[in-house]
Amino acid sequence: MKKVILFLIDSMMPDVLERCIAANKAPALRFFMEHSQYIPECVTVFPTMTASIDCSLITGVYPDQHKVPGLVWYDAEQKQMVNYINGVASIRKIGISSCAENVLFDLNERHLSKDVKTIHEVLEENKLVSGSINVIAHRGHKQHKVKMPTLLDTITSFSLREKVSGPTIMSMGTLVSPALFRTVPWGFSQSALEGYGINDTYAIDVMIEVIRSGHQPHFTLVYLPENDHKLHKSPEDAVQHLADVDKQLARLLDSFASWEQMLERNVCILISDHGQTVIGESEDHNIPLNHLLANFSVHALGTDVTSEVEVVICNNERMAYLYPVNGTDPLSIVEAVSVEERIDLIAWKEGAKVKVRRGGTQQEMCFWRNGEYQDAYGSSWSVEGDVTVLDVQYDGECLSFDTYPDAFSRLYGALFSQTGDVVVVTAAKSYELLSECAPTHLGGGSHGSLHKQDSLIPLVIAGASELFPLPARLVDVKDFILRELGIPSASDPQ
Repeated sequence: MKKVILFLIDSMMPDVLERCIAANKAPALRFFMEHSQYIPECVTVFPTMTASIDCSLITGVYPDQHKVPGLVWYDAEQKQMVNYINGVASIRKIGISSCAENVLFDLNERHLSKDVKTIHEVLEENKLVSGSINVIAHRGHKQHKVKMPTLLDTITSFSLREKVSGPTIMSMGTLVSPALFRTVPWGFSQSALEGYGINDTYAIDVMIEVIRSGHQPHFTLVYLPENDHKLHKSPEDAVQHLADVDKQLARLLDSFASWEQMLERNVCILISDHGQTVIGESEDHNIPLNHLLANFSVHALGTDVTSEVEVVICNNERMAYLYPVNGTDPLSIVEAVSVEERIDLIAWKEGAKVKVRRGGTQQEMCFWRNGEYQDAYGSSWSVEGDVTVLDVQYDGECLSFDTYPDAFSRLYGALFSQTGDVVVVTAAKSYELLSECAPTHLGGGSHGSLHKQDSLIPLVIAGASELFPLPARLVDVKDFILRELGIPSASDPQ
């Protein structure tokens, strides 16, 4: 049986992938593509942010089931904002210890629902070995000790002493090291300036060492983050940024006797988490949420959510959750933000239904589960109102989506990831949402929205025994891998 390696390349986009190969700057990616099933329009999760997507990748479900709403969200039970390390200024306001605990411990041990199983849990319950390299969502059955670097230990007041759960082979930069015959030789990629190993070079170093050690898991998920960091700053150099990723993939291929040997022994899957949209350069490409909500008492970062607070803003770049608290009417928030034409979509819950309004208008539609119309993924829906709001088409047999891929399931997944009231807003193309201390990317790349520019990702599958089912979604990758490894998934017919 072949082993499976899944490379998660942050912000890899299909058009950039194709241009990079056409420019002869990506020999490793070309090799994989020439031996693969290539799907240029795989649909990712909403919001198009790392935490919710990573959790969907390892669980095979949308956020309404795995319960991790986004990269930044509000925990109504704890009355605390959750931030999985997004935005230097935001982290300073909230507190580095709190954010570090969110991403290192809370995401996997407390926030990710125990009602769903990760791919690591399923594999190891079936007597196979699983692995995770540098992925923030990694829950498994083995407990791993976190070794905090001295600087981080001091900054966090020596408070982060818990163990984390993960698969048998696990690496989280230099904070969690896999138990191998020897450690990865020290290099600059392990330094504080390079994120203590949370980078492409170190991830590939670890993967090479895992293979050489003779302990390669049956399945390994490898996260390569640097393409995303670079695109946020200079999207005009997208082809070169992906070419840099290719150099690391080539280094792994070169560790085999031949590149062909890699595919003789492994199924190699390459996927992205989301795309990116280029943000305009002028200040008016930032949509000021605090200004739109000026008539409300908005929560200030780093402070308690007291009885006087009416709205909590959780900014996810081109998407935001707006939480009405202390009896605030969600519809009053909807009306306040509806005047802004730079907002693309506004969505909220009414019982079991999802209401959606186009920004700057009163155009509305509504949808809910288990209705008379079926979409291409087998889900059924009822629909009312102006379906042009979400660019929904119906051919008499099947609902289809263009501008907003898999719009119903993805919006439903975000809104029902929490039980309380919440209003979702997304920015129109080339715009980004602005709130207190949130990172901005004028002239750079950003993501988070439901729009297809942020939502369509490439999927490359080389060396597999079967074809990936179409139309493709990121949430279907888990079951595909289980089948490749001979494990029937819960969705397989009996």
